[in-house]
Amino acid sequence: MYCLDASVLTNSEIESERLHEYSQKLMEIIKERGITIVVPEIVLPEISSAISRGTDDNEKALEFIKELKQIPNIIFIPIDRELADEAARLAAGYRLRGCDAIYVAVASMFGTKLISLDKQQTERAAECVEVATPEEELKNL
Repeated sequence: MYCLDASVLTNSEIESERLHEYSQKLMEIIKERGITIVVPEIVLPEISSAISRGTDDNEKALEFIKELKQIPNIIFIPIDRELADEAARLAAGYRLRGCDAIYVAVASMFGTKLISLDKQQTERAAECVEVATPEEELKNL
């Protein structure tokens, strides 16, 4: 089971991005093997925004969101009070940005590895959860 940061999901879709091939390959393996993914629901607007801005294609962004929601092994976690409180604690304790702390909190609460391309997030989150980049995780699969 993994928690994927929006950076990985976005990177898997935008072919012109650096490291795209690793994120895309990781997503292929996750789909093929039915590996469970947990992500906070905030991932949807984060990805939509990033793809729309990165490609200047609103329809592509919305289509990718639609496709993600149809993958049966992705579980979207609502941001409730418990998750928000844990994210706030982690944000303060590890100096994480707000949305980054939400992903770390999801990974922590579900006991999963966090996969991210965000260097600051992975460095700081490594103090409390297991982290890897897509490239690193592909070596473990």
